[in-house]
Amino acid sequence: MINLYSYTNIQPENYIQEQNEKNNIKLISKTAGLAVIGYVIIQNILSAILFVTPLGSMYYNNADVQSVITIFLSVLSLLIPFGLCGFYLEKKTGTDVFKFGEPVNTKLMLTAVPLGFFVCLVANYLTSVFVTFFDSAGVELTAPEYSVPSDLPGRIVYVISIAVVPALVEEFAIRGAVLQPLRRYGDKFAILASAIVFAALHGNLIQAPFALIAGIVLGYTVCITNSIWTGVLIHFCNNLYAVATEFMIADITNEDTLNIVYTAVLAVLYLLSIIGSVMFVVVRNKRRLVPSFTVLSECKKMKHFVLTLPMIIAIIIMIYITSQFVN
Repeated sequence: MINLYSYTNIQPENYIQEQNEKNNIKLISKTAGLAVIGYVIIQNILSAILFVTPLGSMYYNNADVQSVITIFLSVLSLLIPFGLCGFYLEKKTGTDVFKFGEPVNTKLMLTAVPLGFFVCLVANYLTSVFVTFFDSAGVELTAPEYSVPSDLPGRIVYVISIAVVPALVEEFAIRGAVLQPLRRYGDKFAILASAIVFAALHGNLIQAPFALIAGIVLGYTVCITNSIWTGVLIHFCNNLYAVATEFMIADITNEDTLNIVYTAVLAVLYLLSIIGSVMFVVVRNKRRLVPSFTVLSECKKMKHFVLTLPMIIAIIIMIYITSQFVN
């Protein structure tokens, strides 16, 4: 009797496991791709409804209204599709998708935050170099801009809309609904795949490269501490730093003074984040990412994740949106 498997390197049991892994990764990819498409559709529907009402003109002329509407759009457009995505995958895969529980080690989480923030600072610098390079080539990269309020109540709402809400809903969506179901195929693969979705979701070439780097460190710290709260804290710190920078630019009119203050603040932040990063290495001890015990190679896993119809459509849509911010 001819053994059909003698002509391949795949044993029967490995072949079945490979097919199961491929199908499950594709299922997660399709669901995540549909969530991204849903995000774009909901955001556009809500924006269209908004701008045919008097709120449309208020959005452009009133910074406080803009902040409130931004919160409303962020919450609905992300929570609805990615919430459905997460609950569906939780049911299909048996994964605890939304790990908003206590970390495995509180000290590890507290030192992971400065590590993540340090990487975000570096990513911000690399992004500025990236943008400068394109500027020198005559290509202008832009990103959505928001009006900075001057009054205290307006600034509190602004901080909530830019720092608090995105940290919660984006981590819920990406490090929850996307990353957690993928972890059974290895943390490294899950971190990279979710970071790609995170980058694409930003839809412009100023934020996307930064989001890719930040997404990797956010995924790493969430996996190493086993809690999405770690990602929320890092995300919040990074966005709060961006908001504080905008407030400084708005309040300090003298350019020389602004440069001195900004440089001093940045130096302190770098110093503290480096110290925290060193402490993280000490506290982490022997804790490592969960390795991959899959039959599929890393390359094949990524191929199966990226090359499903919903994910391809989602990527094409986000590439088109990104192109609108290139002049």
